[in-house]
Amino acid sequence: MASITRPVRELKGYEKITLLAGETKQVSFLLRSDDLIFHNGLEDVFEPGRFSVWVGSDATAQLGIEVEMQST
Repeated sequence: MASITRPVRELKGYEKITLLAGETKQVSFLLRSDDLIFHNGLEDVFEPGRFSVWVGSDATAQLGIEVEMQST
């Protein structure tokens, strides 16, 4: 459980790709603990735990996985 309430979803990476109807394409990205830092007053904070990662065209994306992030 986080020490403060965080947004339900935050944009952490963006790459626009174009697909033709019925076309598929493999994309990859690296999610690091630094990408999940938030500001709490004057300090940057990373709290390890489970995170949902969503991939899609907008904030209502349904394609997602759960990942466990640990302190480095």
